[in-house]
Amino acid sequence: MPRRTEPGARRALGQHFLADPRIVNAVLDALDAPRGALVVDLGAGAGALTAAAAARGHRVVAVEVDARWAGVLRSRAPAWGDVTVVHGDALAVPLPGEPHFVVSSVPYAIGTALVRRLLSDAHGLVRASLVLQLETARRLAGDPRSGRFASTWAPWFTLRAGRRIPAAAFEPPPSVDSALLTLEPRAVPLLSPAAFDAYDRFLGRVFSGRGRTVAERLGRGGARAVAAAGLPRTATPSEVAPDRYAALFQAARGGPVRASRRPGAPSARRAGPRGRATR
Repeated sequence: MPRRTEPGARRALGQHFLADPRIVNAVLDALDAPRGALVVDLGAGAGALTAAAAARGHRVVAVEVDARWAGVLRSRAPAWGDVTVVHGDALAVPLPGEPHFVVSSVPYAIGTALVRRLLSDAHGLVRASLVLQLETARRLAGDPRSGRFASTWAPWFTLRAGRRIPAAAFEPPPSVDSALLTLEPRAVPLLSPAAFDAYDRFLGRVFSGRGRTVAERLGRGGARAVAAAGLPRTATPSEVAPDRYAALFQAARGGPVRASRRPGAPSARRAGPRGRATR
């Protein structure tokens, strides 16, 4: 585990470095990457995840926006293994075109933007294991209640909120707890990528329409679609699991939407237009 030496964490940048080896190992265990896999550490900081990933035999690209810490990482990397350090922004640095895994413990302020970027731009992504603010991780995963963001991406990705991470696991400790969020493209998408725009408009009706229940918000034919999707007629938008919205969308259209034939096809990972802002 890298020692906390100068230059230190910058509170102004929201820097809180993972300092608990058990949590570091839990992040990498959730990643479940085979030895020799390409692992990208977005927001590497002092290098806790980078060093541990390299120790597991992975090829690691450590991305860090703070020039001071990028320099520290470069000085330490030779002792860790196959590590390449990139001074760059996790939200803008080019992502690998080849299959890769992502780990990250970025400042809370950019957590949602980072997840959105991976969903939209990481076309070679195999799996991501991310440390986010607790409430953010739960919201993005739609756990325990569904929301627009989780439902938007559920036909093409699985997002799961995992173990709670106490503030004491960081140096300096933040004011709230964190959680592990895992993200993985579905091997067989629930909807064709070509359906994304229509599906997004459909969710707009569900989450922004008038009425209390999903059936009421869908208007004419809403009750029939809810019944056909096997949902309770009284279900409200937050009570429908994110991955059930694909079936509801299909029922509302009156027929199935053809899914991608090739499991894990890159097109399935481009479900949304590049940079689309989803809630």
